Amino acid sequence: MSCLLTASGQHFDVDEFLKVSSLDALAVFHRGEGRASGSVITQRRSEHSGVSVRVSLREFSDLVHQIEDAVEFLESNDKELKRLRDSPGVERIDLDFSLEDRDLVFQSDAFPPRLLSLLGSLRIGLVVSRHPAYSAEDQPAIEQ
Repeated sequence: MSCLLTASGQHFDVDEFLKVSSLDALAVFHRGEGRASGSVITQRRSEHSGVSVRVSLREFSDLVHQIEDAVEFLESNDKELKRLRDSPGVERIDLDFSLEDRDLVFQSDAFPPRLLSLLGSLRIGLVVSRHPAYSAEDQPAIEQ
């Protein structure tokens, strides 16, 4: 996923919130349960309950369109995001952009004021997760 919104808190009743939510949960996690890492559940227990929602499916290399998708998501879900923000037990909400780690001496990515203003008004944090870039020859072969 290239851009996700995640809300969490130690005492957040995520199931109760989702009963009437218009947000489409991609992943739900509960305090005390094993954490998923890829397709494996680890022994490490989650300290929080929460939900992740897909905001954009754009490629890691397409920050411009990830941002456009995020602005549209934030604007069209404003009322529900305020309800999420104000839900009992929610301690943190983050918008996480997954970006390609480019082979550069210095990498800089900028976020427009419109996005930052929307995030600030909703009290949503901004996260940038870097992922290695793979060339075509680095990709694992897919057997047919």
